[in-house]
Amino acid sequence: MKKDNIVRFGIIGCGFRGTAYSDYTLSHPEEAVVTCACDILPGRLEQFGDKYHVPKENRYVDAKTMLEQVKDIDIVIVANLDADHFEMAKMALERGFHCLLEKPMSPDPWECLELVRIAEENNCKLLVCHVLRYTPIFSTLKELVDREEVGKIISIHHAENVSYTHIAHSYVRGNFRKLSPIILAKSCHDLDILNWLTGKKCKKISSFGELTYFKKENAPIGSATRCMECSIEKDCPFSALKQYLTEETGWPTSMISVDTSLEARTKAVREGDYGRCVFHCDNAVVDHQIVNILYEDDITVSFNLNGFNTTETREIRILGTKGDIRANMEKNYITIRHFGSQKETTIRPKVHAGAHSGGDAMLMKDVVEIARSGNWDSARTNASKSVDSHIMAFAAEVSRQEGVIVDMDSFKEEIIKKGRMS
Repeated sequence: MKKDNIVRFGIIGCGFRGTAYSDYTLSHPEEAVVTCACDILPGRLEQFGDKYHVPKENRYVDAKTMLEQVKDIDIVIVANLDADHFEMAKMALERGFHCLLEKPMSPDPWECLELVRIAEENNCKLLVCHVLRYTPIFSTLKELVDREEVGKIISIHHAENVSYTHIAHSYVRGNFRKLSPIILAKSCHDLDILNWLTGKKCKKISSFGELTYFKKENAPIGSATRCMECSIEKDCPFSALKQYLTEETGWPTSMISVDTSLEARTKAVREGDYGRCVFHCDNAVVDHQIVNILYEDDITVSFNLNGFNTTETREIRILGTKGDIRANMEKNYITIRHFGSQKETTIRPKVHAGAHSGGDAMLMKDVVEIARSGNWDSARTNASKSVDSHIMAFAAEVSRQEGVIVDMDSFKEEIIKKGRMS
C-alpha cells in the first residue's frame, strides 16, 4: 500500500492517447497525478503540461533525461508512436519503473517478447493498454461466457468495422499508413479480446486481405493530389476540408495540428499529409482483411477487419452448445437466445463516459487501484498474456503475404530463435 495513496505517472508521448489516459488524473486528483511528461513537440508538451499541472521543471523533450532525473514516478505511461514503444518501455523497465504501454507493444515481434522478458528480469510490471477488456460490453460478455450462459463456445464471428473517415485519417493519410500492419496497429485489441473470451490458446492462423481501393488507379477523373486544389472536392466523401475544417476540433481533427485554430488547420490541410487525396498517398497497409483462427478444443473464430463502413462498430456473435449471443459495442446491446426457446433476452450494460465506451477510464481506474494496493497480479492486461495477441497479428500478416497456414508454436519459436541470433 502506498503511503500517501497518490499514484504518480510519468508520461512519454503527450498526444491523443497520452491525453486519454492522463484525463483520469483530472477527475480523480486525490488518487493520481502526472508528475512529469515528455514529448518531442515543445508546443504539444506545453499544452499538455499546463492542462495536467505538470511542473515546468518536469517537462522534457528527451525521455532518457526525464527517466534519469525524475525519481518520483510510480508508473510510466508510454504512448508515443509505435516504432518508439520498445526503446521507451525498455528504458523505463531497466530503470525499475512499472510501465503501462500503449498498444501495439512494438511493430517487431521479437521486441514484443523481449519486453516481457525485460520486465520479468527487472522485477517490474508491464501492462498493455488493451482497453476493450474494460468496456461494459466485453466485460459483460466475459461474465456470460465464463458462466457458460450458452454452453461451451464452439465458434465466434467477430468484426471490427472501421468507418471510412477513420481509415482515411489514420491508415491512408496518417501516421499508421505504412509503419505497422493494420491487423496489429488497429486490431491487436480484437485478437486480445478473442483470446480473453475463449480463454484458450491459439493453435493455427490463416488470413487474406489487400489494399484494394485507396490507390492511384482508383482516383476519380478530375481529382487532384491535394484536396484544396481539387475540382471535385465538394462531391468527395473523403475530402480533407469536410473532415478537418469544421467547427469540430476534437479527434481526429486535433491530430493534424497542435494549434487547432481554423487558420492553423487550414495551413495543415494545404501543406501537410492530412490534406492529400486519399488516392494519392504513400499508404501501404491493407484496407480490408479477414483472419481465421483455430483455438484449443477445436474452437473456430473468424475475424473481419474492414474500412468501408458509414459508422464505426464492433460486432460479435458467440455460438455455443446451448444457444448464441449477439452483441454490438457502439449500439450497446447484448442479445441472448437459447436453443428450444423462443425467448430472447437483451442486456444493455451501463456505459461510462469517455473513449471506448468508458474503457479508457475503467482501465486507468483499475491501474490506479492496483498501484495503490500493490496487487499487480490482478491486472487484466499483463503483458505476459497480452503479448499473445501481437504474435497472432504478426502470424496473420505472414499468412496474408505468403498464402500459408501458420502454426503458432512453430512461429513463436522461430521469432525467439531469430531474436537470439541477431
